[in-house]
Amino acid sequence: MIFMTQEYLRQAFFFFRSHFKTLAAIQLPFLITLALLSAALQSSIDPDTSNSGALIYIGLLELACLPLYWGATIFYMQSVLDGKPLSPITALSLALSSWGRLLFTYILNALAVALGLLLLIVPGVYAGVRLAFADYICVLEGKRPMEALKSSWKESDLYFWLLLKGFLVIFAGLFLAQMLISQLVSAMPVQMLLTLVVEFVSVLITIYGFRIFCLMRDER
Repeated sequence: MIFMTQEYLRQAFFFFRSHFKTLAAIQLPFLITLALLSAALQSSIDPDTSNSGALIYIGLLELACLPLYWGATIFYMQSVLDGKPLSPITALSLALSSWGRLLFTYILNALAVALGLLLLIVPGVYAGVRLAFADYICVLEGKRPMEALKSSWKESDLYFWLLLKGFLVIFAGLFLAQMLISQLVSAMPVQMLLTLVVEFVSVLITIYGFRIFCLMRDER
């Protein structure tokens, strides 16, 4: 299982490098815009007043944008697998058709994980891994949120450890990078730029999950 995890991680990194430009074209416009808006809002807030309203606004905006670039990334990965790579614009236009489904799938998934985390963390991690296929099922199979979550729970059983180990490696790398940025970089513009890079590289989680999802489909 360890060697399998290493191989699928290698494949995920290879896909990321090979399709870097398209992935960047899909995701970076959203990530950069959101980062700039967040910085602008936070800089305009009076330090002596509450900033909860601005934080809520930023959170809602991020939530609204996420299904677009996330769904487009999934459509693009599938198109590469089919041998007919989509352009970023085409992938984003397809993502619009699944925006609502993917949004509610994400919200329900997040609620399930949050509830699990409240129950001493481990149940949240378990739920997050078992529901890892839900986004791909929602986008590529057109299933409704609850159906996608149920299908993911059913289909991910045999792939739990493969998913968990890969996710842990990627999460650990991203967490370490973010910690180093916070500790070593004091200039806010540079810190913001490096944080943006880390956020973009986190697409590796989606790529790795999709690779295991494809493995599951092939072995059905």
